[in-house]
Amino acid sequence: MSAEVIRSDRPMTAAQRATFQVVVDMIVPASADARKPSAAEVGVLDFIAERQPGELPAIARDMDRLDAAARERHGAAFAEIDAAARQGVVEAMRADDGTFLQNLALHTVTCYYQDDRVLTAIGLEPRAPFPKGYEVVAGDPDLLEPVRRRGSIARKA
Repeated sequence: MSAEVIRSDRPMTAAQRATFQVVVDMIVPASADARKPSAAEVGVLDFIAERQPGELPAIARDMDRLDAAARERHGAAFAEIDAAARQGVVEAMRADDGTFLQNLALHTVTCYYQDDRVLTAIGLEPRAPFPKGYEVVAGDPDLLEPVRRRGSIARKA
């Protein structure tokens, strides 16, 4: 289990939180050299609770679905089965529902790449892009020529 401190005031049971931790670590595991933390170590649950709290009930239901599938297939909770069995359970559920865990994956990587440890590990300064800014590579304005030739497509009021 990860080092993330999960506040107990979340609308998830302990079993759902345990499954959640395992799932986000499957989405972004720690790097082999330990320079980058796993997703469970960067506070994904708190990130979602602060920014998209309305999604927590659906995420909790998905954690229940994973746990139930693991118990049915392997006789144990999702967080207790081995990595290969977990992967099999997730793949089977995604085969049935292609959008399964899609929002959680998006929230996980969004949170992950805002963590100072991750930014430092990938060679970026752990800071906001402004006021110092980042150099933006100039694009080729000629690439917009087909759009200019097309003309306006806006509906007249």
